[in-house]
Amino acid sequence: MRKSEKATARDAAGLQAQLAEAWSQQASRSGETYGRLFAAMRDEMTDFVQRRIDANAATIRDWSECRSINDLFALQQRWVQSAVEQYVDQGNRILETCRLAATDIIEAAQPNTEAEKPVSERKPAPQPRLAESDVKKAA
Repeated sequence: MRKSEKATARDAAGLQAQLAEAWSQQASRSGETYGRLFAAMRDEMTDFVQRRIDANAATIRDWSECRSINDLFALQQRWVQSAVEQYVDQGNRILETCRLAATDIIEAAQPNTEAEKPVSERKPAPQPRLAESDVKKAA
């Protein structure tokens, strides 16, 4: 094997190691984000179910106190209104939780430094400016 072939093989192995490390870091960051997302979703759903159970139990207690059909209709109306408000609120909470997780995943996927960006996305290095004295010397 020639020296140039050995250098190319070494460069390829180094690039492969860098890519493997980058993928490993990205998977680790994404895994952490997904873990937090699932824990938050579990907590949100548990709280929601508990709120609905409490509201239904209160409605059952109030039902026993109804004296007329109008009282029953009013109770049903309050129960439906409460349920709809809680479902809408819970939907908004879930959307916000997912939005935050998606933002975390996107931020984790962005390279932190200019060196981590693909060459095509890097800003060109600033060219040194010539002083007036250098220009006069060249002329």
